[in-house]
Amino acid sequence: MRRLVYAILWTLILSSAISRAEAKKVWVVQNGQPKLSIRAGSVPAPIDELRHYLKRMTGAEIPAAPGDARSGILFVGLFKDFPDLGLKKPKDLGEEGFLLRSEAGNLYLLADRPLGVQHAVTTFLHQLGCRWFFPGTTWEVVPRQKDIAGSWDEIQRPAFSMQRRIWPGYGSYRQNKVDWQNWDRHNRMGGPVDIAIGHTFNGLNPDKDFAEHPEWFALVNGKRQPTKPCYAHPEVVKRAIAYALAKAESGDKMISMSAPDGLGYCECERCMAVLRGTTTFRAHGTLFGKKPNGEIINITSETLFGLINKTAEAVAKKYPDVRIGCYAYSAYSHPPSFDFHPNVYIQTTTRYRRTPLTMEEQLAQFGKKTKHLGIREYYSVYQWDWDGPDPGQVRPDRLQQSLSFFQKHGVTAINAEASNNWGPRGLGYYLASQMMWRGTDIDLKPIIRDFYEKAFGPAALPMQRYYVRWYGSSAVAIDDPALRIPKDDEKPTLTADSLKAAIRDLDEAVRLTKDDPECRRRVDHLRMYVHFLVLRHRLDVAAAQKDKEAILDGIKGETVFGGRLNDTNLVHARPLIGKAFLRRFRKHVPILESLPESNREAKAWRKLGQPPDAKELEQLWRADKAFLSKPASIR
Repeated sequence: MRRLVYAILWTLILSSAISRAEAKKVWVVQNGQPKLSIRAGSVPAPIDELRHYLKRMTGAEIPAAPGDARSGILFVGLFKDFPDLGLKKPKDLGEEGFLLRSEAGNLYLLADRPLGVQHAVTTFLHQLGCRWFFPGTTWEVVPRQKDIAGSWDEIQRPAFSMQRRIWPGYGSYRQNKVDWQNWDRHNRMGGPVDIAIGHTFNGLNPDKDFAEHPEWFALVNGKRQPTKPCYAHPEVVKRAIAYALAKAESGDKMISMSAPDGLGYCECERCMAVLRGTTTFRAHGTLFGKKPNGEIINITSETLFGLINKTAEAVAKKYPDVRIGCYAYSAYSHPPSFDFHPNVYIQTTTRYRRTPLTMEEQLAQFGKKTKHLGIREYYSVYQWDWDGPDPGQVRPDRLQQSLSFFQKHGVTAINAEASNNWGPRGLGYYLASQMMWRGTDIDLKPIIRDFYEKAFGPAALPMQRYYVRWYGSSAVAIDDPALRIPKDDEKPTLTADSLKAAIRDLDEAVRLTKDDPECRRRVDHLRMYVHFLVLRHRLDVAAAQKDKEAILDGIKGETVFGGRLNDTNLVHARPLIGKAFLRRFRKHVPILESLPESNREAKAWRKLGQPPDAKELEQLWRADKAFLSKPASIR
């Protein structure tokens, strides 16, 4: 009898839960026909984008609803746009948070601020299966379906609330910028604050002012130098305040006060005063003082951050919403002995740290002294990795470990330098964007599997093999008995064998995607990248054989084809064909200088072009296989 009662109660509970779910379920499109109308708020761009993608998915044109309609409606906008709804607004949505809810036959995409509305629309499209894996239309996934229905009830806010930014350190051309901006928007990157961090003289003119007032500049080894200001000089402080006030008056919401790059900071009597009562010592290329209680302070941190606090205080009196931004970098990596003004934003760096503190100690101390703490990270630097296949810092396990570490220590902004090299590092950049929004404790395996399956469809398994070869075991997301998983300490290398293995994977992917043109285009993009790597391998072979003519052909091949790949965003063409050209081929500069009219021919190679069409790609692919099949001695 008791079992029967429990069974009845369980059935009632289950039926009630199903009824509630059905009550919340809403049809947006059914059999290609719209079931809801859009009641638009005051933020039009996300609404236009929502209509665009819903039409691409289903063919349905979502009509506009009357301004007072309250039933069968898709509400998109700010909470204040719909005062008649009487909805309870969630607390602390901030600049980017939003509500996504289905209820009583309606669907609500609502936020406090315009950025939140955009993120609500983007998140809704993500949940419907849309993806923007890499910049450019080739890597956009828009599922085709006749029906859109579901139940939604969630509130989202970003894990890193101040800024989420990945950017190309060498810049990019116009179309690359457009592609990247679209990718940012569709992956909820950016943030409410336009963070301005850069090296500056804080309003001083190093030429004119040094000639008139050398005492305003750094005393280095007994001699005044125009390379750095003296941050303890009262006139320098006045100039910095005037500079910041002028910037604030012109509309800047964050003003960078970071020092000029490099070493050579002031050690005049005024600056040395901050170290009185300490035992001074030099370490990491800068001057420290140790107090009797064991506390260590740094001369540049004390003087520069002191100037920044005074500037922030002066600016806040007139412009309370304007922030002063500064790196914690190089000779001023060490935290100061005092707290920062509430309007100061500090961005520490993961490289060029001149402090005896570990990264954890540094973040912990800065976190206690400032309300706004960010990280300058390095996901790719062209002259460090040259767009090679090793993912470096964006390998999934490394990426998750570092972002988790930053989040744990109170970092609210990530500013990551990268390259426009989505061929080797695109999967890592995409995973970074997901963690920056969703949080660092998420399971990456389903996201990686989703990438393989949605980007490559029937070729998911060979494409997993392709990525695991370079990215290692943390890129494994699908069971595959044929998969060789490299050891975590096994560094990927560019060799004939690794290239032949990559070609085998891509050949299988080509075969499997013959009836799926969208997936095939993505496979072909990666074939273009592998051809670029084969050209680089050709150059390495020529250099080993000391064949001058073959070396020149190799440099030309890599440079010309790299320029042709610019619009694909696969490799960072701008530095390759631009100012980093001689750095890339520095081993061969004597050969380049031997060209007629001193490098004139090489300059002719350095230009943008168009990527190969399908026919040319097949020709290049056959040539690559033929080259790699030759014995090493005659390759």
